[in-house]
Amino acid sequence: MKYPYLEKIDCNEWMRKQKAKSIDCVITSPPYNLDIKYSKYKDDMSRKDYLDWFNQVTKEIKRVLKDNGHFFLNVGSINSDPYVAMDVCNEVRKEFVLQNNFTWVKHIAVHDKGYGQYKPITSKRYTSNTTESIFHFTKDGNVEVNRLAIGQRNKTHEKYPELYSENRHRAVARRKVSKKLGFSNYKSFLESSSEKEKKEFEVILKQVMKDDPYDPNKPKCIGNAWFIPYIPTSKLSKNIGAKSDHNFREISRGNHPATFPLQLPIQCIKFSGIKKGSIVYDPFVGTGTTVLAAKILGMKGVGNDVDGDYLNFAKKRIIAETKEIQQELNLI
Repeated sequence: MKYPYLEKIDCNEWMRKQKAKSIDCVITSPPYNLDIKYSKYKDDMSRKDYLDWFNQVTKEIKRVLKDNGHFFLNVGSINSDPYVAMDVCNEVRKEFVLQNNFTWVKHIAVHDKGYGQYKPITSKRYTSNTTESIFHFTKDGNVEVNRLAIGQRNKTHEKYPELYSENRHRAVARRKVSKKLGFSNYKSFLESSSEKEKKEFEVILKQVMKDDPYDPNKPKCIGNAWFIPYIPTSKLSKNIGAKSDHNFREISRGNHPATFPLQLPIQCIKFSGIKKGSIVYDPFVGTGTTVLAAKILGMKGVGNDVDGDYLNFAKKRIIAETKEIQQELNLI
């Protein structure tokens, strides 16, 4: 198989042909069954039929996914039917363990400014729906992840230097090392230690400070709320190379009505901690966003879709955009 690999085929049919435990990471956003107007897929099954169908997809994903693999599932709801995401999540939980639950924030208002997708409030009953779920499933709920790969530096210490000073960082580390060596505090250690032991203490101290996750100069995990701006499809270019105006590169969508931003699968891949060359699979690949993200990060991307038009667009897009985006992200 030559990567990136895209094939027009039903995902269940494709997965049945694959070896068990051969895929490292699955990232996908299936049809939500909310009557979205896809060109070749009917998005209005009964809820029971929809969940039964997705249960079969889930079982095949479980078979082909490695025991330490990751399954990221993006599902949205609408205010008039808020249980879609929860129903799908509960269906997947029959086969997987929900290890992390992220909220994708598509729009946020901070003071008098709004960022991301803007939706006017037209309902007298509901607020604007500006979030979706990203469920992170694993087989046993005990798979290690790279939280700091999507972290940000903590700038609080710049505003409150007295709380995050180098001296305070050192003092906290001293207490840790002292207790590790059997002393109640650093003062007790000093009172009963030789010069040689003090020098050995400093060696240990440097390592503890280097590894300390509370060091304000190190990235912190951004938590389970992911702000990834999203532009409504009516404002997106249908052409390859489309960009947003929010410092996040927006996806080229072709004629697809339900795309997600490139930053979303990039963040999932980084968070998973999988190594370069790992296989990343999207069973509902659409215009190729997951496979493009995989290629950008040095992974082997695989995708299926039943719509050949989407796949043709995806192939052209991956060829046209990969190098440019790698340069934007300082990856080459």
